[in-house]
Amino acid sequence: MSEELTLRESIPNDASKLIKFLKKVSQQSDFIIFEDLKDLTVDNERESLDAIYQSKVDELMVAIFDEDIIGYCRIEAKDDEQAELGIVVDKDFWNNGIGSYLIEDILDWVKSSPLKKIFLEVYKNNPVAIHIYQKYGFATELTKDKTLIRLYDK
Repeated sequence: MSEELTLRESIPNDASKLIKFLKKVSQQSDFIIFEDLKDLTVDNERESLDAIYQSKVDELMVAIFDEDIIGYCRIEAKDDEQAELGIVVDKDFWNNGIGSYLIEDILDWVKSSPLKKIFLEVYKNNPVAIHIYQKYGFATELTKDKTLIRLYDK
């Protein structure tokens, strides 16, 4: 087994490892919420990953360590020009720069996509995440009760 960090585009065959990862991280932080994980099947996830893989406006990058997914960064298109960014890193690997690597890779992908704006929603009481997003050019566009909507213009 190799203990090397690999970042790459997710492929349909990642389905079972991705489900395992999502179930693990959903228990690690109040900031991470994945609904309907209990209903998620490997076949359904494989189909979703295939659709993302084929898309020109959706992307999913994964960080792999020792053959396990330990992080992911997702661009989910809302229309042909706007998409939402989501990122999750396994708590066991926090503070190792993995989130930054994933954001850098996904923003490089965005540059060659037709997308014009990337937005995300972050809890106001999550200063670590806010700092990372600021570092990559996301600015606060809208303040809600508990969250901020942050925007990245290409």
